[in-house]
Amino acid sequence: MRRLIASFALFGLLTGLSCKTRKPKPEMLVDDTQAQLGSVVAANNPQTAAQLLRGFYDLENGAWRWTMPKFAISFRPPVGAKEKGAQLKADLVLPEVIFSKTGPIEITVSCNGKAIGKQKFAQAGESKLSLAVPGELLATEAISLEFALDKWLPPSAVDPRDLGMIFSSAGLSLP
Repeated sequence: MRRLIASFALFGLLTGLSCKTRKPKPEMLVDDTQAQLGSVVAANNPQTAAQLLRGFYDLENGAWRWTMPKFAISFRPPVGAKEKGAQLKADLVLPEVIFSKTGPIEITVSCNGKAIGKQKFAQAGESKLSLAVPGELLATEAISLEFALDKWLPPSAVDPRDLGMIFSSAGLSLP
């Protein structure tokens, strides 16, 4: 008798599962052709990773990236920047291992070949880049800023990469 009850219970469970009509989940279509550029780019943000145009190595420790001696980032200028200009701010680190070999490092920033400015980093550690970007350079929906270091650590037996600085984030804001 127990066998018969167990058989009916198993049969009921199996037929109950097979008879349920499951609604298919709707497909999520993503149109990434309409992806918006951001005014702020973080090294660890997958939504802005495509804005790191060139000169960056892979993400490390889930937070930062080494730069090459030359690197470029695209930005969407903030609303009103064409009239007021913008402030470029970047969070960088000049590691002691680089500084001990190169000494102070100077970064030159340009947009479409036009120099915006330079900033010197005279000591190792966390650094803030801050430069004014003229409004006439911000008249389009997207701009590309190019960064060039005057010194960097060349490839070695320890690391085969050209190492510049450590990049965490950068952004454009109204002054």
